[in-house]
Amino acid sequence: MDKETIVIVGGGAAGLMAGRVLSKAGQKVMLLEARERLGGRIMPLGQNVFDFPAQGGAEWVHGKAPITKSIIKEAGLTLIKEEGEIWSVRSGNLSLHKSFIQSNDKLKEKLESLTEDISIQDFLEQNFTKDSETDFKNSILKAVQGYDAADPKLMSTFTLRDEWLGQTSMMEIAHDHRIKEGYGALISFLESECVKNGVDIHLNTVVNEIAIRDGSVSISTNSGEVIVTRKLIITVPLPVLKDIKFSEELKFKQEVSTKIGFGNVIKILLKFKTRWWETATKEDLSKMAFLLCNEKFLTWWTQYPEVNNVLTGWMSGPEALNCRDNSNDDLFELALNNLSNIFNINREAIREELMEYKVINWPKDPFARGAYSYTRVDTKDAYEKLAEPYNDQIFFAGEAMYSGDVTATVEGALGSGLETAERVLKLLSTYN
Repeated sequence: MDKETIVIVGGGAAGLMAGRVLSKAGQKVMLLEARERLGGRIMPLGQNVFDFPAQGGAEWVHGKAPITKSIIKEAGLTLIKEEGEIWSVRSGNLSLHKSFIQSNDKLKEKLESLTEDISIQDFLEQNFTKDSETDFKNSILKAVQGYDAADPKLMSTFTLRDEWLGQTSMMEIAHDHRIKEGYGALISFLESECVKNGVDIHLNTVVNEIAIRDGSVSISTNSGEVIVTRKLIITVPLPVLKDIKFSEELKFKQEVSTKIGFGNVIKILLKFKTRWWETATKEDLSKMAFLLCNEKFLTWWTQYPEVNNVLTGWMSGPEALNCRDNSNDDLFELALNNLSNIFNINREAIREELMEYKVINWPKDPFARGAYSYTRVDTKDAYEKLAEPYNDQIFFAGEAMYSGDVTATVEGALGSGLETAERVLKLLSTYN
């Protein structure tokens, strides 16, 4: 291949976005993807099994997401506003969930007065010591594990303060949407754009080694092929960076990446014969969007306002890491136990309602090793150091490297891919 061809490692949202922008600008691009499919942590499950475009990975469009929404519009896809009720059984009784941020003035006060960053677990232990505050502390810890997929012993309180006290908290359901056709349709659109512009896509291609040799970047793959280029964009998930052998001068990038937290998620989709949960209690759950609990699958959701017979379970944070090596059958049985406990129903009655299930174990996935990034107390400037190009030759992109407000999202991945591609184009223009 021509050395002037730009190589992208990773065919998720960031890699495809970078490939589209670069190829549209007339650059030759080769994209290397380890999987047999594109999309990365976007994982469409197909409509046949669950009767809607089910998602094994990313599912929501969070917040304003201008880049994502622009592509959705361009692709002719449909946004569905998230609606419905959030229920909770974390305090014992099933009740409508109240925001812990809005319902506790002491939390706001303590967050605003914090002058030195500490982990959220340490923050809670230092400031909420009464027995009467135990349930409140638990709700925050569950939120951190559930929403941020983070370890509370490591998660930065400063980052959570910015997230919770911002003008439009990302945790508010009113700001979320789904893509009716699913994120897979967005990936298909980006792929078609790349193909149309001549991007050379190689699936089942694992990058084993990256080195600087004779002023160029050398990339070795699992097939024994060695690819040489002058510009390389790496978009693999942070934990996967350690699986690539880097030459000595690049190893500091791997070290920097370990300073950024990376959350774990195990997701299970259960398709039933009926919407049995709507009448399982004395409460009317026909408009239930989310159900929060203290079980190992700590969040459950429906597709409301779309009506179908699917419940999705979400295990995240340290619990998902602890269960990484469990079999799918064991995780399924655990999910049944959790639902039995939540609704006080015999597990065999729930099993009789079941038609299909699917487990997606992201920490066990060798090309993801987790779900998405979060900021630890010791992260500091690791994002900036990782995103800084090496010698204007090697660039790192992905949801963690986005310079905008929302990392850990598809919007962050698309934004980082866009930013990185524009950075490369600007450098190339200075040479001409």
